[in-house]
Amino acid sequence: MRGRDGARRAGEAAAARTLFLLLATENVLINYTSTAMNVALSALVRDLRTTLTGVQSVISLYALVVAAFLITGSKLGARHGYRRIFALGGGVFALGALITAFAPRLPFMLLGWSLLQGLGVALMLPALLAMLTAAFTGADRTRALSTLAMTSGIGAAAGPVAGGLITNYLSWRVSFLLEAGITLAVTGLLRRTAGTRPLPARTGQRFDVLGVLLSTTGLALVVVATLFTGRYGLVEARQDFTVFGHTLLERGGLSPAPLLAGAGVVVLVAFAGWERHLVTRGRDPLVRVSVLRNRTVRAGTSAQLLQILVSGGALFLVPVFLQTTLGFDALRCGVVLLPSALGLMAAAAPTARRVGRGRMTHRAAAMGAFVMMAAGCGVVAALFSPRAQGVQAVGLALAPGILLVGIGRGMATTITDLVQSAPAPDRVGDVTGLSRTAGYLGSAFGVALAGALLTASLLYAFEAGVNGSSVLSPAQKQLVTRSVEQQVQVTAASDDALRAKVASRGITGATADELVRINARAREQALTVSVIGMAVPAFAGWLVARRIPVPAGRGPAAGAGPEPPRGDP
Repeated sequence: MRGRDGARRAGEAAAARTLFLLLATENVLINYTSTAMNVALSALVRDLRTTLTGVQSVISLYALVVAAFLITGSKLGARHGYRRIFALGGGVFALGALITAFAPRLPFMLLGWSLLQGLGVALMLPALLAMLTAAFTGADRTRALSTLAMTSGIGAAAGPVAGGLITNYLSWRVSFLLEAGITLAVTGLLRRTAGTRPLPARTGQRFDVLGVLLSTTGLALVVVATLFTGRYGLVEARQDFTVFGHTLLERGGLSPAPLLAGAGVVVLVAFAGWERHLVTRGRDPLVRVSVLRNRTVRAGTSAQLLQILVSGGALFLVPVFLQTTLGFDALRCGVVLLPSALGLMAAAAPTARRVGRGRMTHRAAAMGAFVMMAAGCGVVAALFSPRAQGVQAVGLALAPGILLVGIGRGMATTITDLVQSAPAPDRVGDVTGLSRTAGYLGSAFGVALAGALLTASLLYAFEAGVNGSSVLSPAQKQLVTRSVEQQVQVTAASDDALRAKVASRGITGATADELVRINARAREQALTVSVIGMAVPAFAGWLVARRIPVPAGRGPAAGAGPEPPRGDP
């Protein structure tokens, strides 16, 4: 009997390891998809005979579709089985990748990448997390989910490098062919693996269609508002907001970003009210928002959002400045960001082991993560000085700060385990949908906040430099100020781009040299202000992490299992 039990347990462990390997592979691929095409913009514009704005719109819509349908994808998995929904999502994702790989024009890419691949990810991600939560327990779950979070960072970090290599030496279309092939292989092999303990499903009642409409609409409005922040401004509109040829908001007035965000919040509040109404009626809601009454879920999800916001924003700023200041191509920018992936890999496994063995609490790990991220932002701001350093030296000078941010990301990987382990088994799907959505919103908010800080700092520093110049005449200062108000991009241009721009307006000689000098100085000041600004939400995250409960009977150096579920009806 003992021999049979031992063989059964060994078989279950082997099946769980195989499951993890397959799902981790797909997780790397999903995160690779989110960043790889950022390095292929010029090739996409050329091959699809479109514009940069068109390609950027496709990328933004992909992000919007994923964020808007994550909660729905989680619910479908809870009702119909996570393996089945993962396989469905994999099929949709692979189909979208194939359509994109052979896309002759931009609309095909819109259908394949933005819509189909976005929907596929929204179906796969919650199922992926829920299956691993069910397959492992205790310290094994901590290691598995922390390692899974580590693979997310590796996939995102590898995207620019691998995508750049594939695009430069083969074609961007090869990336999508690989995505389709790997995804079909993973879903096919998953069918052959032994099943794990099933999660309780709630079926037999009508699907919450109104909840889907309210949640997707509310999240879509919030994400669109976030995307519009960089273009139109956070509060004051930097350009006219036009829809179908009609100007709805004029430049200098209120930006559309806060209006859309406010509308999104109102819709999401209505969504929460509707979900509570269904619960009181004994019906099956799309998501039970009551899981947020659990302090561990609430604090953990908030910490997860903020750590992704900080790291995403900080690592967005660095390549922007490397490209505009030093003319780095996407591949070289990816190499400069590699310390982030190295730091993540170096910190994730030891932190997971310490938490799993009871030598560190989830709270201590999360607080340490935010400390490292804030320190990394400070080091990047302190060491970035392209005028005093050579091109190669700049990348080396940035490495310590980027490494610290990566270490913080690695320490934060245990938050996934904390959040997933906190609820009762029949609430895992609810928490998965909420936490994945929070994480994705954190990424969008991080880039938007970094972009808003960047633009505001650039404008202020450039205008201050112009007004304080002893080379420019009063008439020239007035002309430059008016040009900046009409075209914000002039301050974010590289030196060569700015020199060409002013030359096209007949400005040469000492005046042009002075504007280029002011522009270069403004970029450096803007990076310093923006990166330091990202340390503010890191401090907020540290305060949130302090609220993560430590289980009774465990000291600050002990392991922190999740708080027992409570407050869930």
